[in-house]
Amino acid sequence: MNAMEPLLAMSIRQPWLDMILIGAKILELRTWNLSLRGQVALHAPQRIDFVNAYFYGYREPWLLPRGKVVALASIADVWELDEKSWTSTLAAHRQPLPYYGGAYAVQLTNVQRLDRPISCRGRQKVFHLPDSIASRVLAESGAPAPTVNR
Repeated sequence: MNAMEPLLAMSIRQPWLDMILIGAKILELRTWNLSLRGQVALHAPQRIDFVNAYFYGYREPWLLPRGKVVALASIADVWELDEKSWTSTLAAHRQPLPYYGGAYAVQLTNVQRLDRPISCRGRQKVFHLPDSIASRVLAESGAPAPTVNR
């Protein structure tokens, strides 16, 4: 019997999430390791990184979607960065700050923007989407529901 596996989500502040959606950023940085691979919903929390929004030319970052699931993506890989890999992947992660220890790169692929973002309260790290929201996200994206054999 197959049952729907819970859809996980990861919150990414604006403008970083918008940069992922437009393909300008393919590595998301975290201060914690992540064992998850595969499909994940991308959630835009209410908070905005205003300094980097203005640095990257966003004149009205408050107009970007917030408090919503805006896309589905796949986590292809995660690895810890050192100073050399931080510098060599700068164009992929876009973080203008100097290297800091304990940074992990989350490689996102197959990013699918939802036509209509879905309101959802986020959480830190990776979190389970409520079933009602997960089914709407999957229907909106046209992606098949993740299943687990029981």
